[in-house]
Amino acid sequence: MIMLFAPYILLAGTVLGINVVPVLMPPTWTILAFFVTKYDLSLLPVVLIGATCATLGRIILAAMAGSFRRFLSKESQDNYASIGVYLNTHEHITIPLVITYAFIPIPSNHVFIAAGLAKVRIKLLAGAFFVGRLISYTFWVSLTSRLADNLADIFSSHYSKIGSVVVEIAGLAALYFIGKIAWKKILKRIER
Repeated sequence: MIMLFAPYILLAGTVLGINVVPVLMPPTWTILAFFVTKYDLSLLPVVLIGATCATLGRIILAAMAGSFRRFLSKESQDNYASIGVYLNTHEHITIPLVITYAFIPIPSNHVFIAAGLAKVRIKLLAGAFFVGRLISYTFWVSLTSRLADNLADIFSSHYSKIGSVVVEIAGLAALYFIGKIAWKKILKRIER
């Protein structure tokens, strides 16, 4: 009986783990596609497990990022707080924005790090992310046939692509610069 569920348990742990790590992890959908082809798993449970564990991993990542706020300058803390207040009070913007972002096959780790730093209500963010990932994972995994023969190939090919590293570095730089922008002034102008 355990052997029947072993691939699903391994999948859940892998997806959760890569979504907690803040940088340099391969896209979750590649892991899901690997498990579907390697272990001949059904798409629906793989997508459900993937979206659930990815969301839980990102919630943990946001919580971890929030604990690092104290290392930011007072100015950066205030700037991130302004973003958080705005997003928490403008759900009509936040939810569609997150769902749309979930369809783009680029890392979401920076979004959740920023959300943790900005104290965005995680329920709001996680719910929209989960819905978006259910749909996008179904699309990407069903579109993909075979990616690699083992998980090590997926990770090594991700690390060997200069584009992946550039995207991660750009995301980290964006996080730094987001904290330097006086969002309170900008968001006041938008609301007028």
